[in-house]
Amino acid sequence: MGRERKDLVALYNIAVAVGSSLSLKEVIWRLYKEATRSIDPANFAIVIYDEHKDKLIFYLVYDQFKPIKPFTLKHSSNAGLISQVLNTKRPLLINDLSRTTEQFEINRMHPNKPARSWLGVPFFNANLSGENAQGVIAIWNYKTNAYSERDLWFLSEIATQAAIAIRNANLFEASQRRILEMSVVNDVARTLSSTLELEEVLHRIMDQVEEMLNVSAGFLLLKDPTTEDLTFQIGLGQTKNIDYFRIPKGKGVAGHVAVTGKPMHVEKKQHPIDFHAENLLCVPLVLHNQVIGVLEVLNKKEGHFSQNDLELLSSIASFAAIAIENARLHESVLDERDRVIEAEEQARKALARDLHDGPVQLVSSLSMRLNFCQRLIKESPNMLVKELPTAMQLADRAVHQMRTMLFELRPLALEVDGLESALKTFVERQQHDISEKHLRLTLSIETDNPQGHLTRQDSKVETALFAIVQEAVTNAIKHAQSSYIQIQLRETPTALYATVADDGVGFNVDEMMENYSQRSSLGLINIKERTELIGGDLAIRSVSGKGTKIRVFVPKAQQERLKKRGQSGVLSNSRRVQTALLSKSFNGNNH
Repeated sequence: MGRERKDLVALYNIAVAVGSSLSLKEVIWRLYKEATRSIDPANFAIVIYDEHKDKLIFYLVYDQFKPIKPFTLKHSSNAGLISQVLNTKRPLLINDLSRTTEQFEINRMHPNKPARSWLGVPFFNANLSGENAQGVIAIWNYKTNAYSERDLWFLSEIATQAAIAIRNANLFEASQRRILEMSVVNDVARTLSSTLELEEVLHRIMDQVEEMLNVSAGFLLLKDPTTEDLTFQIGLGQTKNIDYFRIPKGKGVAGHVAVTGKPMHVEKKQHPIDFHAENLLCVPLVLHNQVIGVLEVLNKKEGHFSQNDLELLSSIASFAAIAIENARLHESVLDERDRVIEAEEQARKALARDLHDGPVQLVSSLSMRLNFCQRLIKESPNMLVKELPTAMQLADRAVHQMRTMLFELRPLALEVDGLESALKTFVERQQHDISEKHLRLTLSIETDNPQGHLTRQDSKVETALFAIVQEAVTNAIKHAQSSYIQIQLRETPTALYATVADDGVGFNVDEMMENYSQRSSLGLINIKERTELIGGDLAIRSVSGKGTKIRVFVPKAQQERLKKRGQSGVLSNSRRVQTALLSKSFNGNNH
């Protein structure tokens, strides 16, 4: 009765003790303190199983009354008694280990004096369906037959009570860790949103990842919108100073994640891994339901990646995608501002040059003629009859050129009557001004409209097409040295086509585009950007000595234009592309 009473008191105390705390450390210590009131405390171990890390944590161990520093073993590769009890979820009593092939993990520490008796029970509550064992409580002795069935029952009762307490403590710690992680994620969001500089955003992303996940290396890669390859942006840890590289679409773990949009956790033993890593996590950067890149981390410094790590990295990636997009938009706004300033400056210079070369020269000549006429009134009035018509012609030409310039700056015909009328007026005025150069300027209209005229389109589309044609014609007049310039407008049920062709000297398109940063003229860039802004396609074909064709295709449907917006078209002077453009893009019905 003394042993039974002592055991019952111990069980009651254990129930009260482990039920009054949510700290795993405190639960384990109280469990040891109360259990050893009824059993020999000389050789005692409490082992906790970390399922996410596949680790057996020898949390509290005494061997021959000497405390042993906590250590861990990988459960899946451990063939010892602790793992056996954990897997079977059943207690195990062995009276003489020397008569078995069983291996006890503590025996590895002093193989010359192995334990003989062994008793282990799992922290497991059978009333909780689907639960795994939380760990194992074990005792051993260096003599045979040291333990009885009573000891087995007593330890099993302790373990059943402790299983719930340990489970609750683990859940509490997990919830506290989750709260901490959410707090950290909020800090990440605040950190990433505090700057709009793209390079700074990328560095902050990787700093947060390295700090929170404790990894050896990692990459942030963004998708190339043209090829959908992944391009290296920044690394961390061992790959911080790695050279630029590309991952082809769909290749490797990163490529797979970019295509599927689903995160991956990979161990080397399961799957070949990029960059010879032992383990990795890779998550997509998703914005507006589109994958814009991936975030990949390699080789956790301690333990293995868990599901929790994957969720944490995914949370960082969500904020990172927004921060990258905001930084890109900010840079785009700055670039657009610079382009607007540059365009305004170029427009002012062009206006000043055109005024100087045109109306100002004519007005100066007119002023000289009028001064001469003034002298003739006094000296030779009869000669006024010959001089006044010349002065009138100069005045008419000056007025015409100024009205032409006003028309080009703001073509009212475009606003009132549409693109067709505006271009007819433009051609008439240009032809009047260049008649002395023997240059023929023509306009042809092709449309399926039964009335024989182009239908009205969105004002932005008409304005952009007028500006594109105006820029192309002006460039041809100034630089092409051609005998004719032909403008063609073609309308189909789904699209508009505008083509400007000349028989001039031509130029190398690739070289011209590459050297635009060193040139004062922005003609082709203006044409390209205006085409992109209205969601059109641009094709430029130019052959030295054989002229140039500039063709713009614009869908009528607004949704189609929005899809194509921001995509640049064909800019090439290669023979293969030239042939294709001549046979299809310019002369055929295919887009």
